[in-house]
Amino acid sequence: MTIWFICIIVIFAIIFAVNSSIHSFLVVKYAKSDEIAKSVGFYYMSNACGRLFGTIGSGILYTYVGRDEGPLAGTDGTAGLAACFLAGTVCSLVAAMITIKINDNNDGLKCGPCTMIQPYKIDEEEDDFEEKKEIGA
Repeated sequence: MTIWFICIIVIFAIIFAVNSSIHSFLVVKYAKSDEIAKSVGFYYMSNACGRLFGTIGSGILYTYVGRDEGPLAGTDGTAGLAACFLAGTVCSLVAAMITIKINDNNDGLKCGPCTMIQPYKIDEEEDDFEEKKEIGA
């Protein structure tokens, strides 16, 4: 059980690191050029609030889920830990469902059947300029 638990946490950490970099990219990409600092600050403030409420919520779940052997809390740590993982999974699925609704097929992040960063597309005017430059016109 311990090895399984460590493997799950490592997989979660890898996914979390990738998602964090994508979030930072999107915040800067969608921010207005004169409001980037404000957008990044709001992103980190929201992130901190989410962590605070997540920590409080997981503490409540861990404490109060399980066999009722006391007047205020259960004592089954495995059930409490399972409840925390279940709540995290549900929240992640809700976030994924919201993210799928983002329509950004032309600007870099494709959300739909497959999510990826698309390569940079050169405008037609720039492409024509490069062709003329090669021809010597």
